[in-house]
Amino acid sequence: MSEVLSQSEIDALLFAVSSGNVDTTPPGGAAAGAGQKEDWVAYDLTSEEKIYHGKLVGLTGIHERFARLLRRTLTGYFKKKVTISVTNTDFLKFGDYISNLTLPTALNLVSMPSLHGHMLYVVSSKLLYAFIDAYYGGIERPFAKLGQREEFTSIENNMVRKITDMVITDLKEAWRLNYPLDLAYERTESNPAFVGTIHHSDLVAAVTFEIEFENLSGPCTLVLQLRSLDSVQQALSINVTAELDQQAGQWREHWLRELAQTHLDVRAELGTASKQLKEVQAWKVGDVLTLNQDTASPLVVYLEQMAKLRGLMGVYRGSVAVRLVGDDGKV
Repeated sequence: MSEVLSQSEIDALLFAVSSGNVDTTPPGGAAAGAGQKEDWVAYDLTSEEKIYHGKLVGLTGIHERFARLLRRTLTGYFKKKVTISVTNTDFLKFGDYISNLTLPTALNLVSMPSLHGHMLYVVSSKLLYAFIDAYYGGIERPFAKLGQREEFTSIENNMVRKITDMVITDLKEAWRLNYPLDLAYERTESNPAFVGTIHHSDLVAAVTFEIEFENLSGPCTLVLQLRSLDSVQQALSINVTAELDQQAGQWREHWLRELAQTHLDVRAELGTASKQLKEVQAWKVGDVLTLNQDTASPLVVYLEQMAKLRGLMGVYRGSVAVRLVGDDGKV
């Protein structure tokens, strides 16, 4: 039996469905079908989330290190206990992300010159109010009204800039084990339409952090332009930990010690002479061989058969020696 329906069979099936001759109700009725577990999973063919999850597993370790570093930084800055946790990472189009933002929101644009891309450090109004309250000694009670304004005050903007500078410093340190990322602050926008450098169709990774003070909390988000990370996928393909970096440092010290104890063949060339074979055959004991090297001119010193240094011939404590000099003859 053919698995492909002919055109006449398709027309007959559509007519039967529209006329009610074919029952389209799920087995057990609509109510029973609603309670049953579906045997299919919706999948968006345009989604690249699974692909990037496999390619950029190193981002997990980077953001965990960043959360620890920023917690220590903010604790020292506000003189209060701060807890930071990574809540979730979403891969989506930038336009979909900014369409769900609640204004006012501080969008801090940070460039990545070495990767020719940008990232955003997004501070929600709820978190910014918590920063202001913690810094100026507020009563630390939850905020009842959010998103009632379109712009931040100058005091709030100054606080955003200070926090952003701290974030950039900690991000550089968090990335150091995987890739020495260069970051530079560009500007802060409160309107998503003015970001401009990241196109709405660009795929981004939105990493959300929850920052908690004693009685206040709020989210902040790092939005990374995934297109700019294509050139460093190899560095982000593994989750590097601090223990691995420490172990690498120990191996480095080990090999430096081993290299320092390596024996090298050092040889100083007194000069050369060109003779014919018949002249060599006529040599007798006591004959003097004249070289092309003057006794006062620097000699060439070889390290493992490679000319590296120059020196002057002499005597040191009764032994023949060579004193190293520069190319210009100065010690």
